[in-house]
Amino acid sequence: MLIRQISVFLENKQGMFAEIARLLGNSNINMKAFTVSETEDFGIARIIVERDQIDRAFNLIKANSYAVTLNRVVYLECGNVPGAMANAMEKLAAAGISVEYMYAFADTSANFSRVIIRPDNIELANQIIQEL
Repeated sequence: MLIRQISVFLENKQGMFAEIARLLGNSNINMKAFTVSETEDFGIARIIVERDQIDRAFNLIKANSYAVTLNRVVYLECGNVPGAMANAMEKLAAAGISVEYMYAFADTSANFSRVIIRPDNIELANQIIQEL
């Protein structure tokens, strides 16, 4: 399934992600998933929130002078069993799809993991993921 993800570009200094987390928290917006990557000078926080809160979260972050974008990503509920992720990745690779980045989190109340994938061909990747 295609969903939207918020990407926030942050100066690589102490407390920057805390500011984003507090900004969202004070507005009663829950981060469902996130990942933070960094280089020497800057970082990128990629954040998933509820669908009905994505526009509000994006506008809130933007209004507070952060460099922020919205990106479409593929959302996959992957069986929480050995080999399930390999099966999905092999199907994408067989279709010639490269993955720019991905991150995952296990749902301990269910028997699957939630995976966020940013492929180079989002429409084809979504089609393949839907067929799994």
